[in-house]
Amino acid sequence: MTAANHESDLLISYLNGLQPLSKEIVDRAKAETFKISVRKNEILHCVNDIEGDCLFFILKGLVRGFIVDEGKDITAWLTAENHLIGSIRNPGTLIATYKEQYQALEDSELLILPYRFIDEIYVEFPETNILARKLLAIHYHQSQERSILSRIPSAEARYKQFNVGHPTIKSRVPLKFLASYLGMRIETLSRIRKKNKPEKEK
Repeated sequence: MTAANHESDLLISYLNGLQPLSKEIVDRAKAETFKISVRKNEILHCVNDIEGDCLFFILKGLVRGFIVDEGKDITAWLTAENHLIGSIRNPGTLIATYKEQYQALEDSELLILPYRFIDEIYVEFPETNILARKLLAIHYHQSQERSILSRIPSAEARYKQFNVGHPTIKSRVPLKFLASYLGMRIETLSRIRKKNKPEKEK
């Protein structure tokens, strides 16, 4: 594999767009990150040779985050290519209220970023803390958007807002997971989608 098509190039391009990276950081990223392939419906796990947690960068595919509450599977978020996913660690506690899990909804390719590596570059390259602040702002904004979406009282309005906010994945998400994410029954979502389908598609 040549430097021109290194598997981490999409990640580096994404991060460079937020904050210019030095050659030293880019070289470390290429050395410490690696790609995995997962099949549709597979649950994501950090691989065995990674100690502790990790983040994933989606190179190709579609992933959902979900929790299980009293036996009920609840989709918390949906995202596709060119996004970082993973649990945001709370410095004040190591215990999460709910254990979030991740599932590929399509055959997907992911880049693994071990938290060990992330912690090391924060210490060795202080400028990466600027990048971390920008990434945190992005994730906070996305969380805020999901929070607002969940509070819209009309099921149809929630569906329309999802379509506006997620134009590239609205047709890629299986019905049952989209219904779970939008907090409605599958029958309700089916009825809304049929009602909002363009005339030429009916």
